[in-house]
Amino acid sequence: MKPKQFLFLTLFILLSCNPSNRLKIIADVPSSLEEVSGTESVASSPYLWMVNDSGNKPRLFAVSTDGKIEKTLKINAKNHDWEDLTTDDDGNIYIGDFGNNSGKRKKLHILKIANQELLQKQQVEVEKITFEYPKIKDKKKKVSYDAEAYTIIS
Repeated sequence: MKPKQFLFLTLFILLSCNPSNRLKIIADVPSSLEEVSGTESVASSPYLWMVNDSGNKPRLFAVSTDGKIEKTLKINAKNHDWEDLTTDDDGNIYIGDFGNNSGKRKKLHILKIANQELLQKQQVEVEKITFEYPKIKDKKKKVSYDAEAYTIIS
């Protein structure tokens, strides 16, 4: 994000807050979660699940509502550029490994973690769903192939 965009967004957020409806802080995020890029809740789990962005170890964190990391799952896949988490109706978690800021990545992934693995294991295997964006035939068009978030609609 450019400095001017960041400043505008910060001012917008600060000025749009109504002082009579202040948010109550219930917990701080642990410092080991310094670059959280995805947060998701799962109906069958008492935790908030979080991942860090690229440059961090491939881990999925179970965080309690008071901000404590209760469990850390080692994911058997590289954290190329994890951007977001989502879940389906069965409680499976999907990690979006599709960050592509430079536009150089061709094969992107969504990593599926089965619901039953979330609370039972320390290291989990993932089902890797690989996809590619379509090729642009007109080389003059500038197209950004980077996603920062996604969701499952059922």
